[in-house]
Amino acid sequence: MVAAGSHVAVYIDFDNVVISRANQAKARGEDLTVAIDVLLDFATRYGRLTISRAYADWSVTKNADYRDQLVSRAVELVQLFPATKTKNGADIRLAVDAIEDLYLHEDLTHVVIAAGDSDFVPLAQRARRLGRIVLGVGVAGSISRALASACDVYVDYDELLRDRRDLDVAAEREEPQQVPDPSRPQGAGPPPRRAYSLLKEALSGLQEQHPERQWHPLSALKTQVLRIEPTFTERVYGAGSFSELLGRYSSQIEVRENRARAR
Repeated sequence: MVAAGSHVAVYIDFDNVVISRANQAKARGEDLTVAIDVLLDFATRYGRLTISRAYADWSVTKNADYRDQLVSRAVELVQLFPATKTKNGADIRLAVDAIEDLYLHEDLTHVVIAAGDSDFVPLAQRARRLGRIVLGVGVAGSISRALASACDVYVDYDELLRDRRDLDVAAEREEPQQVPDPSRPQGAGPPPRRAYSLLKEALSGLQEQHPERQWHPLSALKTQVLRIEPTFTERVYGAGSFSELLGRYSSQIEVRENRARAR
């Protein structure tokens, strides 16, 4: 169960994630990239993202291609200079930063480690001894069983990606036409995420945080939406209020007395 006021720290061994994804692509003969939103939305289910860091040599093209995605989600890019030909630089820097954060920020309740490397087992074990809940995310084919065992929860990135795709398909079915925001200027960047997908992801987060509840206050639901998408406003979706927006999806989201639940 997730405690009220949970604070989450996310540490991404970005080289590991990108290389693992590239190996998947080679094995499958596909063009596979890393969906940053999927990873961060998973972390957001457990509370407010207080620290988000990605570790890599950002001068390398395959990493630099993701900089805009990461910066748009307020992820701090930690530059690792290739002083040696070994890979341990990222592991050591990430682990040192994480342990320092755990001692400096006592309000951190959850630690997310996005990596598959067994070198992070001591970090996971120490974080748990310090009373934190440890969540691991790995890419299929590079998942260490030892690291998975050292975490409270360990998930396969591919499973998260499948869940997102299923949600996007459902959003297309529930909301075939995205309602445009008349005040949004043309060329103002990519269109906002579909409202149905955003609301369902937020409900999933509340259910993860409060499994004992069947109904969630609308204020808590909107707070969770804002954790996922800080620029969220109802008018982007042509709605005058949060309740009005929810009312469009009454077949999937039930609202009663300022509370909501998934049907």
